Amino acid sequence: MYFLIIQLYRIEYKDDLLLALTSCGIQKGSIFDGLNMDLTLQQDFPLFSGLVKSDDEKARYSILVTTVVQSHEKVGELIHLLKEADIDVEKEQILRLILLPAEMVIDNDLNWVKS
Repeated sequence: MYFLIIQLYRIEYKDDLLLALTSCGIQKGSIFDGLNMDLTLQQDFPLFSGLVKSDDEKARYSILVTTVVQSHEKVGELIHLLKEADIDVEKEQILRLILLPAEMVIDNDLNWVKS
């Protein structure tokens, strides 16, 4: 069992990401709207301007998706579905994906309790 964290840098891909997640059976997650730290620092503090350049104001915003998955294979399936939609997350800086082992998850809807 794993805890999946996705930081989506390019918010225009939100619908594609959510469709890919549900298509491979990943559900019951949470979505948070936020700001990219580096671009916020660049705009709010002139000291940081020039370190990170952004052509688009939309790049300041990000989306954080968290959920639980049962296996590495589900994440591989997610990446494959995104590639099929012409979103190559391994070549373009669209998102950051982090998979952490979860020692225990208690959720009666998932029919599994521990790793």
